[in-house]
Amino acid sequence: MRAPAWSVALVVIASLGSGMPVAAQQGGRKGSTAASTTQLTWPLPPEAPRVRHLATYRGLDDFKPAKKPSRFMTMLLGAADPSASLSNSMMKPYGIAVGPAGRLYVSDTAARRVFAFDRDRRTVAFVGEGRTGRLTKPVGVAVDALGRVFVADATLKRVFGYGDDGELAIAIGHDGELEAPSGLAIDREGHRLYVADAAKHQVLAYSTDDGKALATIGKRGGEPGEFNFPTNLSVDKDGRLYVADTLNFRIQVFTREGAVVRTFGELGDSPGRLNRPKGVAVDSEGHIYVADSSFNNFQIFDEQGQLLLFVGKGGSLDGEFSLPAGLFIDEQDRIYIADQGNSRIQVFQYLKDDAGTRAGGGGHE
Repeated sequence: MRAPAWSVALVVIASLGSGMPVAAQQGGRKGSTAASTTQLTWPLPPEAPRVRHLATYRGLDDFKPAKKPSRFMTMLLGAADPSASLSNSMMKPYGIAVGPAGRLYVSDTAARRVFAFDRDRRTVAFVGEGRTGRLTKPVGVAVDALGRVFVADATLKRVFGYGDDGELAIAIGHDGELEAPSGLAIDREGHRLYVADAAKHQVLAYSTDDGKALATIGKRGGEPGEFNFPTNLSVDKDGRLYVADTLNFRIQVFTREGAVVRTFGELGDSPGRLNRPKGVAVDSEGHIYVADSSFNNFQIFDEQGQLLLFVGKGGSLDGEFSLPAGLFIDEQDRIYIADQGNSRIQVFQYLKDDAGTRAGGGGHE
């Protein structure tokens, strides 16, 4: 990874002093998918912007209604119309994933649905509502290289994989293997699905090809390689696994073989510390993003775990959060945050160059 031309860490830390971390922002507005006349960027001028707010999603109302159901929607629904008893708006979004075709998947533990946003076609479908493999409490979500959608169900204690026809393709977690499956991550190149089991204090690895158990990582404890209620996961482009070790207040990084690469983070309320780390993800340059549900922000660290930047604070405006959870970064370095308490997904863009624009685009959606 090239060294980031960021001088923001000292600037942000100096501006915060002690107490709860709060990032700088320009203006503020209620969540909307519409473009803002004043773009929210972090950090404040005169520093070069490194993160920009792009969009907010809440549910079906954010998309123009299709004249007729799309083929994708019909395949995923597995029925003529969705259940009227289920919400068409997000209530408590948790997990996030983006598939190889660019569709955004969001699990919602309160709405009991997995939303599938097709931003190009402006449609929304739902995963796991067919006759088989119907979900009850979806938590983590991940998508493999073939576009199969994997969802962890905390009530059923299973992980279900759905094909592009919307039908159940694979079920993982038989015979009491899982107690409280939460976050998921897929190593697409290695054909591995990782499952964080918060109750077992472990991360389990399965083959995405046939669901076979491959490995178990960790046990309860505070030493490197041990966990205390792990929640969310991520895999970088080199196959390294990142684990939000939530009640050890740290992030742990592992090789594909399960060896510890490094750990960073400790309990505290000052810059660079963690309190309730949940979502974790890595951008194209190796920066590590961590959503903290206590701080109501996400923090950005370098590969060694050194703080670079804060984004957000408590609130309901764009760029503000209430109990952020899942975090995902796509191939265009768009950052997706499940803003649970505000019942929405917020989307940001990592800006690579000093001009404040990312090579290859990255505007409002």
